[in-house]
Amino acid sequence: MRMKINVSTLLRDFPKVRRTVLSGEDVIVQTREGDLRLTAEKPREHSILGCMRNRFGRVSDDVVGPTTTDADWKPSL
Repeated sequence: MRMKINVSTLLRDFPKVRRTVLSGEDVIVQTREGDLRLTAEKPREHSILGCMRNRFGRVSDDVVGPTTTDADWKPSL
């Protein structure tokens, strides 16, 4: 299904047109020079680390003993 609009409608009702495009529908914008098609690209898959991916070293998973000292468990004011 396609929605056909002109440039004035695109500028006036941009939030509605944006929602239409993001819902998966193509929007045809009719101009004097020719028709333009607006489509949404599929979002790229992102890592939860974002820009910090590949910035962390390996962590050893074989923890044998305690990782804190007894002093860390005593309250101090």
